[in-house]
Amino acid sequence: MIKFFRKIRQNLLMENKTSKYFKYAIGEIILVMIGILLALQVNAWNTKRLLKSKEQVYLKQIRISLNNDLEIIKDVKEFNAKKAYYIDSTFMVLEQSSNPEKYVPLITDYLFVMGEFNVFEPNNIAFENMIASENIDLITNMELRKNLSLYYKRDFVNSTQERIKEQTRQFVDYITPKITSRQFAKQFTKHDSHLPDISKINIHSDQQIYAHLLIMILNMDNHNELLDTTTEEIKRLLDLIDINLKS
Repeated sequence: MIKFFRKIRQNLLMENKTSKYFKYAIGEIILVMIGILLALQVNAWNTKRLLKSKEQVYLKQIRISLNNDLEIIKDVKEFNAKKAYYIDSTFMVLEQSSNPEKYVPLITDYLFVMGEFNVFEPNNIAFENMIASENIDLITNMELRKNLSLYYKRDFVNSTQERIKEQTRQFVDYITPKITSRQFAKQFTKHDSHLPDISKINIHSDQQIYAHLLIMILNMDNHNELLDTTTEEIKRLLDLIDINLKS
């Protein structure tokens, strides 16, 4: 093609058609400029398409993580409901009986749930991978970018959930020695001991135990509020992601 245009120019010069030569040369320059502009536009379009594709890959991964977060929250709330049920059952047992031979075995069984806790931590691997790769700017929706950053920067552990952990540990540390008897030890070790008989246990009027139970209930109520608020936040993020993926 270049040889073809060069031959035309040479023919025009040889035929002494200077004016036509200059007109042709200007036209050729314009064509070259148009070609360059088209090439730049195509290149820009390809770059934009690749960046958009990369953004969607990240957003799809984050969407999977957020949906997993919703499942984790569901599991935590189900555990909290189960634990609340056992705490309430403990109140009823202590209220209805002052006989330790009746209520201690029940509370011992309940303790396997009351002595545990379940907390929520978001799965931030996909988001952190994007941050580590310095690709946060790929998210063109500024509202979505801001809200994702706020969500993944929040400290879910050192808040209400930390109080859940600490209060549960304190309760277990306090009540376990109180309900430990010769019968309790023998149930697990198959050996006799010099521990007091179960009939000597007296926790049905122990204010500290009631206080622990009440505080655990209050902490779980706060925990459930946090989980409900987080659920709504995740749903809003998912809506923004879906809108961005469709655009």
